[in-house]
Amino acid sequence: MKNIKLLFIALLSFGLSLNAQTKKATNTLLWEVSGNGLKKPSYLFGTHHFTNKEFADTMQVLQAKLKSVDGVVGELVMDGSLQGRMAPFLVMKNNTLDRLFTAAEYKEVDDYIKARNPAVNLKQLNRFKPAMVGVLMMLLDNPEMQNMTNGIDESFQKYAKNNAKSVHGLETAEYQGALLFDGDLQKQKKALLKSVRESDNNKIKLKELTAYYLAQDMDKLTDFFRTQEEETQEFMTEMLKNRNQRWLDQLPALMEKESLFIAVGAGHLVGAEGLIKGLQAKGYALKPIATN
Repeated sequence: MKNIKLLFIALLSFGLSLNAQTKKATNTLLWEVSGNGLKKPSYLFGTHHFTNKEFADTMQVLQAKLKSVDGVVGELVMDGSLQGRMAPFLVMKNNTLDRLFTAAEYKEVDDYIKARNPAVNLKQLNRFKPAMVGVLMMLLDNPEMQNMTNGIDESFQKYAKNNAKSVHGLETAEYQGALLFDGDLQKQKKALLKSVRESDNNKIKLKELTAYYLAQDMDKLTDFFRTQEEETQEFMTEMLKNRNQRWLDQLPALMEKESLFIAVGAGHLVGAEGLIKGLQAKGYALKPIATN
């Protein structure tokens, strides 16, 4: 359970790279927010929840903007209470995987897991919800994610705390836990089986997404998120559109009180219903800032 903090945020989209910057000015995930009565600008930054802080450490412009603000905003406040508050949402209270799945389905998932790590099997995970098993499987498929100890999102909040800056969360751990893991178990089961059976295709999609992210190609990222399979539309609407609107309801008052460095998953920035367009619709000026 020690990796709970990293496990759940793996579902919450993607972010920033220092490696690629194209000529198009809007191909950046750092944006200045000004106007609409703000005394000082704030900054909106797209993160990758599984990116180490070193990605941001080399970006002098980003570091200067971070230093200039009064506070940092994240999706939630990342502190010592996070794991304990998330834990109850990860397990089934009155069910187990060997009851939820048929014998054949159970073996299919178990074989998939053991093929990637013989020391892990589905019996050990029997009380976890299928959505949580899916995250664990993603970590088994991408071992580099397991080794990340200094995440970029948390680093901004640590910087704020160490430099007498305020820290704000747009959501609670309980809200995110319910969002990610309290869905219908049959739908979770279907999604888990689909991920097992289409793992090769998922890897291809991940490579595409990574390429767009490294290039900071906002148009391609927008198209990527616009293309949704029918069974994921409801979930993605809640994950992105509805959450963005809740954040847009909170951010004006926060930015009016103090200048902020707003660091959220970059999937929340793009598209007609993303934070960039949403803040513009509220009367703010959004200016792209090159990250290097």
